[in-house]
Amino acid sequence: MIDHEARHYRENRDLLHQHLHAETLFMTGSAQVFRDTARHFLDVARNGPGYVPVHPSYPHFCTELHSNDGILGDAREIHIEYCDQWDS
Repeated sequence: MIDHEARHYRENRDLLHQHLHAETLFMTGSAQVFRDTARHFLDVARNGPGYVPVHPSYPHFCTELHSNDGILGDAREIHIEYCDQWDS
C-alpha cells in the first residue's frame, strides 16, 4: 500500500524522487532540493556540448548525485549525462 500522505512529511519534501512513466523520467521534490542540485544540471548543460567534440574517445559528459549526498529519496544514485547522439 502506498502512503500518499508521506509526501507531505518534512523529511520527504527536501528529497529528489524519481518516477518513470511511459519511458519518461519525472523528478519531484521541493524548490529547495532543486536549488541545491541545479549546479549539477547546469554543469552538464553548460560544459557537455563543448566537451564531447574535443574528447571523441569519451563521447559524453556527466555528473552524479549519490545517496550519501542526503538529497535522494528512493534512489541510490542519479547519473546525469550529456551525449551528442543517443543510441536506441
